[in-house]
Amino acid sequence: MCATGFAGAGVPKKPMAPSDLWHLEIEYLMDLRHLARTVRTLRHLRLSQMWWRLCYRVEQSRPPGLIRAPVGLVVKTDFPEVPLVGHRAEDVQSELVEQLQQGTFSCLGQSRQLGRKKTDWLLGERGNDRLWVITLHYHQWVWKLAALIQQGGPTAELANSLLRHYLADWIGRCDLIAPGSRALAWNAYAIATRLGWWCRLYHLLGESGRTEWGPLEGKFLESLWRQAAYLHGHLEWDLRANHLLRDAVGLAWAGRFFDNPEARRWLDTATRLAVEQAAEQVLPDGGHFERSPMYHLHVMEDFLTLAFLLEDESARETMRQTWLRMAELAKWARHPDGQIPLLNDAALNGACRPDMMLAEGRAALGQAWTDTPAVGGRLFPDFGLAVWHGDPWSVFFDVGSVGVDYQPGHAHADTLTFEASYRGRRLFVDPGTYCYDNNKIRRYDRGTAAHNTVCLDGVDSSEVWHIFRVGRRARSRNVEVKVGNDRFSAIAAHSGYRGLTGRPSHQRTIEAVNADGLTLLDQLDGQGRHEVSEGLLVAPSWQVEPLEQGWRLRHGDDCVRVWVTNAVGPLTLEYIDAAYHPAFGVEESTRRLTWHGMLDLPCQIVVHVQPDPSHA
Repeated sequence: MCATGFAGAGVPKKPMAPSDLWHLEIEYLMDLRHLARTVRTLRHLRLSQMWWRLCYRVEQSRPPGLIRAPVGLVVKTDFPEVPLVGHRAEDVQSELVEQLQQGTFSCLGQSRQLGRKKTDWLLGERGNDRLWVITLHYHQWVWKLAALIQQGGPTAELANSLLRHYLADWIGRCDLIAPGSRALAWNAYAIATRLGWWCRLYHLLGESGRTEWGPLEGKFLESLWRQAAYLHGHLEWDLRANHLLRDAVGLAWAGRFFDNPEARRWLDTATRLAVEQAAEQVLPDGGHFERSPMYHLHVMEDFLTLAFLLEDESARETMRQTWLRMAELAKWARHPDGQIPLLNDAALNGACRPDMMLAEGRAALGQAWTDTPAVGGRLFPDFGLAVWHGDPWSVFFDVGSVGVDYQPGHAHADTLTFEASYRGRRLFVDPGTYCYDNNKIRRYDRGTAAHNTVCLDGVDSSEVWHIFRVGRRARSRNVEVKVGNDRFSAIAAHSGYRGLTGRPSHQRTIEAVNADGLTLLDQLDGQGRHEVSEGLLVAPSWQVEPLEQGWRLRHGDDCVRVWVTNAVGPLTLEYIDAAYHPAFGVEESTRRLTWHGMLDLPCQIVVHVQPDPSHA
C-alpha cells in the first residue's frame, strides 16, 4: 500500500462509519489551530485532486450502488504469460497452510489470529494497523495457496480446501454492500492489487485445479468482474502517483482476463493511463518522482507487468523503455548487501530486492544481464540521490526534494541525510518505516531528529504531519558532486529552516576517500543562538564504545572511529537507545550517536569516520 491521502484524523477504538469519518475529516482540516498548516499543505495540490477527494467522500457517506455482472462471463483463453518478479511458486512454504488452518494470518512481520470458520476480515475504517489490514486484502496469500496446490505434495489437498473456504468466505462477507467494506477491502489500490493475484491464481490452477470449485467459480468470476467495474469508476485521481499506476495495472489484468465490451474499455483506460503516467512519474534521470527507493521498485514492477498485459504495441514499447530507464537507478541505489537504502518511506519487506528486479526483469524482456555491482560515483539530479560505491565505503546522500509537490505522502523530513555501508555491512542507517498509522512511531520515522542530518530548534526540516501530509517543504539547492578514482565529494544545501529566527540554512559536504574515511562538514549559516542537534543511527549489528570526543564502532573484525570537531561552542556528546525499523512491522533496538548544544550561528561542525585497524 502507499499513501492513502486525507484519512480520518483520530485513532478510533472501533471501525468508523463513512459518514462519521467524513465529518471528522472536515472538522480536523478546518480546526483553526491547524489552519495555517492545512493551507501550506493544500496549496500544492491540484484542484482536480481536491475535487475528486470531495466526490469520493460524499459518495462514501451514502449506501453503495449496486454493480451487476453480466450473465455468462467469458474468460479469455489466450492470456499472456506475465513475469512475477521476486515471487516463485516453488518457493512458497507449507507453513502457510498450517497457519491458515488455525485461522492465523501473517504479513509484514506480524501474525494475527482472525479465525478459521468465521474469519474477522477487519472491515471498516481503522486508526491502527491500516497497512497490515489492507495488505491482508491484497490476497497475495491466496495466490500462495494456489502455488502449493500446483506443486502437489502433502499439503496440496489441505491447501485446496483452505483456498476454497477462504475465497468463498471473503466473497460472501466482504462484498461491496457489506458494512465497512469500502474503507480498505474495496479500496481502489487494494482492488487493483487483488485483481492481479486473482487472475494469476485462476490461470495458475487451470481447469484441472478448479475441478472442486463448483458454484465458487461463478461467484469468483462475478466478484472479480464487479471489483474491476468498481475500480474503473473509482480511479485514484485524488492521490495520483503510484496509486494511479497500480489502478492501471488492475484494469489491465481484468481487461485481458474477460472477453466482453466492458473489459475492452478497461483495457483501453489502462493503456491510456499507463502511457500518461510513464511520462508524468518517471523523471529524466530514470528515478520515480516520489523519491523512495522502495516505491521506485514497486513502479518498475508495475511497468514490467503492463509491458506484457497491454495489447497496443506502441504502449508496450513505452513500458519496456520506461522500465529500462528506471533500471539504471535501481542498479546504483542498493547497498552491498543487495538491498535498498531506506530513504523516505521504504522497508526491506515492502518490495523485492533490486538484484531480483534487475535480473528477472531483464530476462523477461529478453535482455542479457550480468549483475556487476556499480563502482564509483553517480549523481541522479532529478531523483535527488548522490551515490558512491568504493572500497570500503558505499554512501547514499539524499540531496533532493521530499517528493513531487502534489503528492509527497511518502516523504520524510530527511533532507541531507545519508546512509553508509563499510566493508559490505550497513553502518549508518535511516530509521526506516514501521507502519502507516497516525501514531508516535510514524512521527518518529518521518521526523528530522531520527535521521542522519542536522535538526535546528527541534523543528523538522519539512513540515511532515499526520500520516502522509507535508506542509512547508525543504528545497535543495547548490548540489554539486565530484568523483575521482578513489574519492567522492558531494555538497548540497536546503532551505528548510529559513522560517526560524535569524533565517538559518544548512549546507552539508560529504567526502569519502577509499584509503581514508568519511568526513561530514555541516555549515550552519544565519544569525542568532539556536539549539543544534545532529546524530548518526548505527546499524544494530555494530557495538558502540564511547571515547573522548567520539565513539568506537565494532562489528567482528571491523572497527571504525567517529569523532566530532570544530564546533563553535560546547557540544554534548552521547549515545542513546533508538529504534530501527528495517521492515514494516519490525522494530530492532540500536544506538544513536548524538551531539547537541546551543550554538551561535554561523558555525561549522565536522564529523570524521575513519577505520581503526589498531583496535579491530
